[in-house]
Amino acid sequence: MAISPWHQTQWRSLQERRHVIPSSMLIVGKPGTDLPNLAMELAGMLLCNVGNGDKPCTACNSCHMFARGVHPDLHVISTEEAEGMCDLRFRNHSVRYADSDSTKRERRTTVRNIITVNQIRAVTDALNKSAGLGSSKICLIYPADALNLNAANALLKSLEEPTGGTYFLLVSSSPSNLPPTIRSRCSRLNLNNPTSDESIEWLTVKHKVDLKVAQQLITHGLGPYDALQMNTRENLEAHQALIDGLTNLISGNISAGAFARQSGIYDIVLTLKVIQSEIHRGLRESAQPDHDTDVPVLISPDLAVEFREALFSVYFAIGRFLSWPKKSVDEQLFLEDIALKLAFCAQTRG
Repeated sequence: MAISPWHQTQWRSLQERRHVIPSSMLIVGKPGTDLPNLAMELAGMLLCNVGNGDKPCTACNSCHMFARGVHPDLHVISTEEAEGMCDLRFRNHSVRYADSDSTKRERRTTVRNIITVNQIRAVTDALNKSAGLGSSKICLIYPADALNLNAANALLKSLEEPTGGTYFLLVSSSPSNLPPTIRSRCSRLNLNNPTSDESIEWLTVKHKVDLKVAQQLITHGLGPYDALQMNTRENLEAHQALIDGLTNLISGNISAGAFARQSGIYDIVLTLKVIQSEIHRGLRESAQPDHDTDVPVLISPDLAVEFREALFSVYFAIGRFLSWPKKSVDEQLFLEDIALKLAFCAQTRG
C-alpha cells in the first residue's frame, strides 16, 4: 500500500535514516490515520535483502514474501478486533499468533480486543531463534495499548535485552495506556495527523466520497480511514440517526433515557467521540462566533457559554473514558451518565 499523504514527509525521513533506526520504536498517531500501514512499510524496508537503498527493492525474495504476507521474520501481534481493519498482508502475518483454537474462536460472541501473554511468549520464543531469510527480525505490535498487564511484563524483558538484529515496532493511538516501563524503553515517533482539509480532499478526490458525507464524518471527529469504512448506506444511516438523536437530546426534545436506549443503532464509543467533538466545536464557536463551517454545530455558542464548566467536565470525562482499557467500565452506563448531563443543560436552559 502507498504511504498516506500526511505521512510522506516522515516516511522520507525514515527512509533516509534506515541504517540508524532504533531497535525499539513507539509509533504514535490518531486513530483512523493509517498507522499500521506505515509500520508495515517500515518493516518491509528493514527486511529487504538488498538493503543498500532508501526503500525496499521489491525484487528480492524477502520483498516478495513480505508482499505475500508470509515472511518468516515478520512477527505481527494484534487483536482480533484490529485485524479486521488492516490489510491482507497484516492479517496474513498476524494469523501466526492468533487464537490457535479456531473452534473456540468461532463460538465466541465478541471479538478479542486485548493482546495476551501467550501471544507475547510465543513471539518471544520465535525471536530467540535465528532469522529465516536475512539478518533482521521484526516484531510489530498493533495496537500496543491492547497489551494486558501480563503481556506487557512479558514483553519488557525482550525490550531490555533484544536479540541481535531484532526490531520492535509498537504502534499506538493511546500510548498513555502503556506502562511507563514499556514507553521508556522505546524511541517515540509522533506521526503527523492530517488536517480536516487534507482528510476531506483524500476522501473526495482519491476515494470519490461525497463531499457532504466527508465533511460531516471528518467534522464529527472520525479519522479519514474510519470515515472511508463508514461510507456505506447502512453506516451512514446509523450515523445520521446518531446526529438526529444528539440534536434532539441537546434541544430537549427527547430524554436522556430515550437517547441512551437508541445506542443499539450506533457504536457507543463512536457516539462518545462525536459528543466530545461537538462540545469542542461548540466551545470554539462561542469564542469565534464568525467561524465558518459547512456542518451545523449541535451545541450552540449560547449554550456553550452558559454551561461552559459542565461541558468541559463532560469533555474531559469522555477523554478519560477513551483512554481506559476497553471494557474496563460499563459503556452503556457511562453513555447514560453523559446523556443525563447533556439533558440537564438543555432542561435547565429551557
